[in-house]
Parts: sequence; C-alpha cells; structure tokens
Amino acid sequence: MRIAIDARMIDHPGIGTYIRNILRGLLKCASGNEIVLYGDPAKLSEFPVEKKMYTASVYSYNELFRSPLAKDKFDLVHIPHFNAPFGKINNLVVTIHDLIYIKVAQSGVSPFKKTVAKWMFANALNKAKVIIAVSNNTRNDLIEYFPHAKDKITVIYEAAELEYKKITDRQKLNSIKQKYNLPENFILFVGSIRKHKNIERLLDAYLYLKQKGRACKLVIIGRHDTAQKRIFDKIKASDVLCLGNVVTGDLPAIYNLADLFVFPSLYEGFGLPVLEAMACGLPVVTSAVSSLKEVAGDAALFCDPLDHKDIALKIEIALGDKGLRNTLIEKGLKQAASFSWDKAAKDTLEVYRKAVS
Repeated sequence: MRIAIDARMIDHPGIGTYIRNILRGLLKCASGNEIVLYGDPAKLSEFPVEKKMYTASVYSYNELFRSPLAKDKFDLVHIPHFNAPFGKINNLVVTIHDLIYIKVAQSGVSPFKKTVAKWMFANALNKAKVIIAVSNNTRNDLIEYFPHAKDKITVIYEAAELEYKKITDRQKLNSIKQKYNLPENFILFVGSIRKHKNIERLLDAYLYLKQKGRACKLVIIGRHDTAQKRIFDKIKASDVLCLGNVVTGDLPAIYNLADLFVFPSLYEGFGLPVLEAMACGLPVVTSAVSSLKEVAGDAALFCDPLDHKDIALKIEIALGDKGLRNTLIEKGLKQAASFSWDKAAKDTLEVYRKAVS
C-alpha cells in the first residue's frame, strides 16, 4: 500500500503524541508498504520515509478546500483528527480522540464553533472507510451523535510511552527537582489549563486540605489557554506552583518525584496522563467519568469531580493510607503495562488493510 498520513500536528501535546507513536510503531510492522508524511519535514526528521511540505493551519480554508491529500493519489489516507478536507479522498481513515467540541459544555467552545465542529465531524465520518476511536467511551459518544457511523468504528487504545517508568537515578531526579524548584512533597496535575480539566475544583480541594492542616504542595503542568483568565486568576491567588509546559523529556522524572497524581477531569477521550503516572509508579486519584474508568481500571482511587470535598477526601486517603498507596502503585504499574503502542500500530495497520479491501 501507498499510505499518506497527515502529520502536521506532530508537535501538538495530545494528537502529536498519538502521531509520533503510531508512526514509530508502523515503521516496525509495516515493511513492504510505502508511507508518505504530510507536514513540516523539519519536525518529522526522525522518520526515514518520504515527506511532503504541508503547513496549512488546522481548521483553515486551505486545509479544508485546497488540501493536497484530496489531490495526490494514494491507496489510503490517514488523518489523525476530524479535520478531513472536503475533496474526494480514496480510502480515508480518521482517528477521533474525543467529542469535546460538541459534547462538553465546559469546553468553552462558542455556539458557532460548535456548529462548525459538527459540520466537520459529519464530513470526516461520512467520508471515512474506517473510523479509529481511542476508547470505547469515544466510540459511544460517536454513536450518540452520529449513529450512522456505528459499523465503521474500530477501537484502538493509546499507551504511555516507554520513557514513562520508575526512575532510580537519584542524581537525575535531584537535577530535575532543582531545575523546576520542586518542593519535597507535592501533588501533581498534568493537562491543559482548560475548563473541562476541572482545575478550579482541584484548587478548591487543595485549599480545603490546607485549611485542615494537610501540608502538601500542588504542582500544575500544562499548556496555557489564554482564554481561561478566571482559572489563571485563581491559580495566581493561591500558592500553587504552575509550571506551564515543561520539556517533554523531563516529565517522567517529575512524575517520579511526586507523591500523588490527581486528575479530576470532567471529560476525556482517553486520559493518557493517568497511564503515564501509573507507569512511573505514582498512585492516582481520578474522576469516575467518561473514559477514565475504562483506562484506569481498578488501579486508581475514583472521586466525584463535581464535589471538591470528595476530591479532597480521596487525596487525603491516597496520601495517608500506606497500604492503599502500595496497592494503587502495584496495580497501576500492571494497568499501564497492559497498553502498548506497538499493538496500537499493528491494529492500525490492520485497519488500513480493511479500508483498502
């Protein structure tokens, strides 16, 4: 097969992780097939395949109506998002990560953008031969809004990258601790600073614990959404350490240095930070909603994300109960290991074969 893959979002914190790891896996298992990447060749230099310059902005007119992916001839085109062009595409495969733009009120998306998103989703799903969903939760969301797509959907899970693991090198850990001025004990959150990540209630839970005398700093890592002024004002008014984006290679060490990972999100298509934390041997408190129960299995302590006191209670239990901590760590390591990017790539190759046949 001659396969085209839209890799423009390779440096995106979420979809970029997906693209990078699927490509690495495909290069191991798809020998005999020809892969052509569309994007910025400088950002794709690690992949020894043909690359074509394509830098149209995501959701732009040029992307939707002048895309080379709708003109060049391939056996199959894989677009890892719902932003498929409107021209005819031979054997299209799309990956849908979540439906936050149209399903979640807390996403902050305007009514106009929500309408456009529905229009783009419908275009991608109608055109696709096969739709990859990253979780059963995303599959169910797709069926809820686009029931006609049901028989096209295949679920292929993501995974934590191999860099996320327990680190015993104290020199490396101390170096990262000093680099970011991390406290001796801290609770960690990793994710974009957006409303649906539920950071405001996490802050309320943290302040509630401080009032009760629980001494453990909160550290927040994630991409800043400048539209979320209210969240940033609340962070600034607290003593929370907000690091913004950090060097990706430093994240495994930061997970290892934390006492607890807390992820009280209101909605996730998958929830990759949960697996990253587990793979680093960190106990996890997360929400009992959307895909998070599916991804975490029985290896996390679940909270009600709408109740800051319940979030605080689960944090307190996870920090104070040594036996439970050890159980969560042991189960978390096994749960993270049950997901694999190599398997995801092999399953994706099977989807390609299904699409062209």
